Amino acid sequence: MKKLYAALLLTFTLLGSTVAGTLPSATTTARTIAEALQLNEYHYLRIRNLEVARLKEVAAPGADVAAVNKKYAAALVIVLGANQQKAFEAFGKDHPTVQIAQVQ
Repeated sequence: MKKLYAALLLTFTLLGSTVAGTLPSATTTARTIAEALQLNEYHYLRIRNLEVARLKEVAAPGADVAAVNKKYAAALVIVLGANQQKAFEAFGKDHPTVQIAQVQ
């Protein structure tokens, strides 16, 4: 379980890379994860809603980005089933630059 949390935290932290000054949207990030894990629309929407809420918290002045990412990594674990958690952990290892958007 610790490895899963570490993988999720790494994913939240690294996914925020900016490309030409733009950040990926919550929708884009959630869709990327959903397609990679072959999730259904219900899980996609749950992940997207988590990412929208996470982005709002991270954008708040004085936000502790690491704490916010840890909080949402734990929430994501609850959304995913056991097999999906394993697949997400593997996805994070294979795609270290595809991560959930982060405001710097």
